[in-house]
Amino acid sequence: MSCASYRQRWVVVIFILTGLLLALVACGGQVDTEPAPPLIHYGEDLCEFCGMIISDERYAAGYLTDDGAEHIFDDLGGMFRSHLQMQDATQVVAFFVHDYEDVTWIRAETAHYVFSQDLPTPMLSGLVACDTAEKAQALAAEVNGQVLTFDGVLAYYQEQLSVAAEDDAHYHLQTHH
Repeated sequence: MSCASYRQRWVVVIFILTGLLLALVACGGQVDTEPAPPLIHYGEDLCEFCGMIISDERYAAGYLTDDGAEHIFDDLGGMFRSHLQMQDATQVVAFFVHDYEDVTWIRAETAHYVFSQDLPTPMLSGLVACDTAEKAQALAAEVNGQVLTFDGVLAYYQEQLSVAAEDDAHYHLQTHH
């Protein structure tokens, strides 16, 4: 085998390996991409929790489940209640909320929440999200509110559901005796 022929084969092998490496890198990048927020057609789509039309981005929220479903809500409180009441086998992949001031989508797990009865949310949850702790603190001071983390909001709604279940059980005991 001549030296030129040997060199040509190595060039072809290197070219093929480079192409395979680039393909692997491209595919690997797609697998690890961040989930995208759910698509909401404002003024048309209905809230999964209450059935009302979702019309105000400041309060809209949603989550994605591992079966590929998008769950959308007109109020952050509805999203948290729905998630906690979810009885099927699907798992949440990502939660999304809007920043109250600039209405951009943010990951709910990293948001800072303001809870205040002075916030006129669609389902009267009084819950909004901010993308920074500073914005949440400023808004909380303005509306006589409390700042919560994602875990704090989950704990609040879990407690609300537990109290409601206890009240319901107590009511059924009283009506059957």
